[in-house]
Amino acid sequence: MLIIQKLYIKDFFRVFLILGLGISMVFSILGLIDKFDDFTSENLSIVMLFKYTLYNIPKYLNYVMPMAILLSGLFIFSQAMKRREIVAIKTAGGKMNRILAPFLVLGVLLSLFGFFLSEIVIPILSKEVQSIKNQLAKKESRIAFREGTIFMKGKDNSVVRIALYLEDKDVFYGVSIFKYDENGLKEKVDAETAEWDGNSWRLKNVTIFSLPEGKVVSTPEIVSEHMESPKILKKEMQKSEEMTITELIEYQKRLNDAGFKNIKLSVDISSRFSYPLINFFMVVLGLSLSTGADNRLLQKILHEKAGGKHMSGSGVVAVGLGLLISLLYWFGHSFFLSLGYAGTISSLVAAWIMPAVFAACSVYLYRQIPE
Repeated sequence: MLIIQKLYIKDFFRVFLILGLGISMVFSILGLIDKFDDFTSENLSIVMLFKYTLYNIPKYLNYVMPMAILLSGLFIFSQAMKRREIVAIKTAGGKMNRILAPFLVLGVLLSLFGFFLSEIVIPILSKEVQSIKNQLAKKESRIAFREGTIFMKGKDNSVVRIALYLEDKDVFYGVSIFKYDENGLKEKVDAETAEWDGNSWRLKNVTIFSLPEGKVVSTPEIVSEHMESPKILKKEMQKSEEMTITELIEYQKRLNDAGFKNIKLSVDISSRFSYPLINFFMVVLGLSLSTGADNRLLQKILHEKAGGKHMSGSGVVAVGLGLLISLLYWFGHSFFLSLGYAGTISSLVAAWIMPAVFAACSVYLYRQIPE
């Protein structure tokens, strides 16, 4: 690797870390402030507040990475163009494809890093954040999740296992309730379904096992008031971004086996594959827009000099252009995801249309970079 390439990569990472981590930390602190009223004063500690803020940073970093990557590439190479460094490289016989090649590798690594964040780091830290939140709010978590199965602590201290929960219909499938006394397990209640009627859960097709008496009783329906309401349950339910792709696919499989189709879940799974790839194309787009042909309109705008004592006009325009493109991507991606959630377009189209458009634009512009 040439010395100039190392310097550009070093500058790129410096700007990327300042933007990515800086913006993520601001969002994390704002999130802490928003939750501050839920915390009890006697449980507050600097260490726990610091952990809460720190553990939320990767989640926000995953959101802002495309913007930070694009801004870093635009800023670094627009400054290089203004200082005539690229012209000097070409005059000395350097080829742009060779100079920019390490950044293509860097783009692949950043995409893999984004996938690593969403699949490993964020799900693990989300559980830690929830634990810290419960401690700060002095609230015992009554709900746990394991491989898509919900375990709930009932109001009578019973243990409830739920194989499948349909949030949109407030229906449980495969419900088992374990009731204990001082001698251990005394009763087990199995129900095919449980439906929320507004005040309590109605268990259907119920089988009751009384262990001390050795009796088995079947009944078409019973009412249980000891399980948490859907409102409480939904607050503690894992969000899709807090689950790995494997967990999401397994949950989708269980829904399909039960005869249900969750469109939102299908869109979220497709999006988890498509979103990290945009990091690579943002690298390519940043290189292309800042080092394109001098006779192109965009190139003229980007390198137009503006007034300013501490920052060149090209740097200011590069930042503005990067923000505009990032917002265009975010709004477009969110818009098509919402169409996918509504079932207007397929989950694959909803998740991949914006990355595909940006990929096509990036590749086309990159091929226009003059040697």
